[in-house]
Amino acid sequence: MKPIIGITTYINKGSFRSYSRVGYEYIDKVEKSGGIPLGIPVLKDFTTETLTRLIDSFDGIIFTGGANIDSLWYDEKPFKKQSMESELRNRFEKALFLVAKEKKIPILGICRGNQLINVLQGGSLFQNIDKQMNTDINHEGVDKKIEEKLHSVSLEKGSFLAKISGEKRILVNSFHVQCIKELGENLKITAKSEDGVPEAIEYEGDFFMKGVQWHPEALEDQLQLFREFINVCSLKK
Repeated sequence: MKPIIGITTYINKGSFRSYSRVGYEYIDKVEKSGGIPLGIPVLKDFTTETLTRLIDSFDGIIFTGGANIDSLWYDEKPFKKQSMESELRNRFEKALFLVAKEKKIPILGICRGNQLINVLQGGSLFQNIDKQMNTDINHEGVDKKIEEKLHSVSLEKGSFLAKISGEKRILVNSFHVQCIKELGENLKITAKSEDGVPEAIEYEGDFFMKGVQWHPEALEDQLQLFREFINVCSLKK
């Protein structure tokens, strides 16, 4: 049986109504990799029972990209005020993550999802790379297409990414303002960009939880990452 993969969404407030959305590239890659993608809407009111029933519907979860993680979670004042939609998403995804971790559901974090894993494992973030770090790399991807590769990433020998790619270095796209500062508990940095920005993490605990800072869902040559994730989720069934 194909594993069911939950994919987190965001709230998009339009002039006429609000929408629950996610980039179709996530859905496409999960489907191509042999999984059944299912979007997870942001819930306003939820209990542990609700989250548990929701988690039990999935064989794995992808925490997707989007707006910034709440900096108050790592005891810093925010550089930028968050929208009500982002606050709702943060509150919901934090609760969802904690239940998923408790139940040891395989987790793949992408961009914001990578940062979410780190912060909820007790780590922190640089809130603005351009203001807080010395770098010439365009991490934010201003005026770039999502499938456009912007810089290289060095993969740690023996890491999950190095094993599935068979490479020491890969080219990636980049669309993030924030990045990991202090590493969370039981996490290991397994990839870095040329300027030292952490680009991938692996959980050293007792279940599959990994994150990447770029957007592999938009890169056709990184389908293997999703295939391996789907394989892990299939073994859970």
